[in-house]
Amino acid sequence: MAAVLTGLSAVVVSLITGLGSSLQGFVTDALSGDDKPAASARPDPRASTPLEVAVVREEGGTYMVSDHKVTGAADRAVLTGTRTPESWNHLLRKIGAVSVNKTAYKLTVTNVSSTPIRVVDIVPVITRRTEAISTTMIEPLGGIGSDNIPAELDLDNRYPKFTQHGKPYFSRQSQTLKTGDGFVMAVESKLMGKEYVEYHLRVDYIDSKGIKHSLQVKDPGSVPGVFRVSGVLDDAEYAEYWGPDKTGVAWRPYSLAERK
Repeated sequence: MAAVLTGLSAVVVSLITGLGSSLQGFVTDALSGDDKPAASARPDPRASTPLEVAVVREEGGTYMVSDHKVTGAADRAVLTGTRTPESWNHLLRKIGAVSVNKTAYKLTVTNVSSTPIRVVDIVPVITRRTEAISTTMIEPLGGIGSDNIPAELDLDNRYPKFTQHGKPYFSRQSQTLKTGDGFVMAVESKLMGKEYVEYHLRVDYIDSKGIKHSLQVKDPGSVPGVFRVSGVLDDAEYAEYWGPDKTGVAWRPYSLAERK
């Protein structure tokens, strides 16, 4: 597994209204679904910021790691027996599970003010970088999805920026949003090296008076409020390793000998 997951990068599909012809097909698909920002949204004069940012996590399909072992009969039964989405998510929260190699979420930015707003940049702010988590590994059941993302974000850079075809993305594609307008970004951040990273996003925008502001965006699915991802280690480096059993619908612990 570690041989497959090498390198460090993050990729982002930006599905934004008013883009050039190269991304127009993505715009049509993204803004015709239920997750499009409402084109006729009314401004909220009580809003503390002129931008409303929502993060919707995409769950499942990734390796999960934790600094804690899965202990107790009830918790182990979630892995080895019948479980519900509620019991599975409860276990992941309890052990503080983190995605391995990548995280995926949709980021929706909407202008809720009564004047135009220009979004000039969205910057990942790395707040922690340590060694990869090595206590518990949980393999996904049914494999992982493939990537098909045209924009990139290299988190290995000390000051990472979104790029497209090797060129800075927002320097070419700043977005002026009228009242009620917005855009959607389908984000997949990748971390392939043997590290653990925490970060949040900073949205830089300019108001109608030409004044620049910044808005911090946190991960609502994380108790610390940060986006978290861990690199992958060799299978034998984990203190506890859970892989699919022979039925393929539950897990069992793999011994160190099985992993070597």
